Amino acid sequence: MKKIILTLGLLSTVISCRDFLTVEPIEQVSINQQLSNKEGILIALNGAYYDLRSSTILSLAPYIYGDLLSGNLGFSPNSNTSLINAPSAGAIANVYNFEFNKNETSNTINGFYSNSYRLINNVNLILQYIDAAPDATQEEKKQIKAEALALRAYIHFQLYKMFSQNYTYTADASHLGIVYNTSPLKVGIDYPIRKTVAETFSLLESDISTAISLYQDEKAIPAGLDRNFISANAAKSIAADIALWKNDWQKAYDYSTDIINNSGLLIYPNTVSSNDWALSELILELPNTAEDNSLVSTIYNYNSLSDRSNYVASTDLMNLYPTNDKRRQFYESRNIRTSINGTMTMIPYFFTTKFKNSVNNSVYRLTELYFIRAEAALHLGNTAKALADINTIRTRAGISELTTTNIDLLLEEKRREFSFENKSFFDLMRNHKNVVRNIGCISTNCSPTYPNDKFVLPIPQNTIDVNSFMQQNPGY
Repeated sequence: MKKIILTLGLLSTVISCRDFLTVEPIEQVSINQQLSNKEGILIALNGAYYDLRSSTILSLAPYIYGDLLSGNLGFSPNSNTSLINAPSAGAIANVYNFEFNKNETSNTINGFYSNSYRLINNVNLILQYIDAAPDATQEEKKQIKAEALALRAYIHFQLYKMFSQNYTYTADASHLGIVYNTSPLKVGIDYPIRKTVAETFSLLESDISTAISLYQDEKAIPAGLDRNFISANAAKSIAADIALWKNDWQKAYDYSTDIINNSGLLIYPNTVSSNDWALSELILELPNTAEDNSLVSTIYNYNSLSDRSNYVASTDLMNLYPTNDKRRQFYESRNIRTSINGTMTMIPYFFTTKFKNSVNNSVYRLTELYFIRAEAALHLGNTAKALADINTIRTRAGISELTTTNIDLLLEEKRREFSFENKSFFDLMRNHKNVVRNIGCISTNCSPTYPNDKFVLPIPQNTIDVNSFMQQNPGY
């Protein structure tokens, strides 16, 4: 096995687990040896984190999915033609038009599916071998299992959000969920089937609650920033999110309150600059280069006229911000020559600055737990608490407090807060809302209504071709 320097400077110049963990178990010749001791297992765990962060899983389409579908994103002009640079073909066009292609095999949505399950298989190998590691203490074994179980829950949860309808799509959650793998699978031998959504959530809750119970004081890999790993706070955030999707309002309320009160994190202050806006509250952030940068910055940043994002804030989104909203500082306006009905005109476009400096990306941050608690409180009949949590965020943004609230006002505020963070479409689907994309929408399907078969992705056809037990989503 060749030697490499792993990301984040972890376990530097050690045997690379990424080489053997990117291949299915049946093809391995040395897994028993590689995972026979603590060092090998830690290398494997680091490799799992590496794969989670890598662009093979978190690539362009999965990053922009929630904002593109909900209408938060518009398109900047092409630098050569000055025409609006909307995609005309390929995976991104399919996403934008709600016309997903089950046969698409490039490294985008379907790559996200297959690579996620490969990573789950690798995590299951770690869980299979950790108890037998002779040189790991019980505390070390518990921490490794905690992070591995939380990783397994997190990856399955992301797959569920994109490939299965929301929990309340049917009254008893009996509709198709996802394949949920709790042990390593062998190519050509094991042919998994999809669980129901109810079964999927039972497994998600089991994994994440067990993980939370196992966390120790120190993370498994003794290097890097806590927020780049699945910490106990990250696991509780995942648990709160799972409870929210299940409409388990009390659990969502309790988990979010625990993090708000006990994490030691603080929501970013209203005086913070756009350089380091979320650093005080980041719970989970996933950089994917050796320099700890994220693909998000490559996707969204404006660096110069010739080096800029294809994606800008839509007019629909910008119109949601009051003129005195301090969150407007997270956008920079750039006048770009644009062809409008054959006439060249200088038009302002709003590029996000959220990921231009110290914040690489944001998977979970403390503010989201305020919104989770507010939504849970609203459904529990505690409108005063919901209002207080929403107004905490509005006050920070410098805008007036609400005197009453409902789910639509809450989701609107959350949309303003989490633009470009891949949240909005999932909030709409989870709450049975229609998609409304108005000003500047050039999709062939601007405003699809709920319920809708196309609110979830198709299972990749190549997966179904090799597994006759696999069921395709309706509509595909």
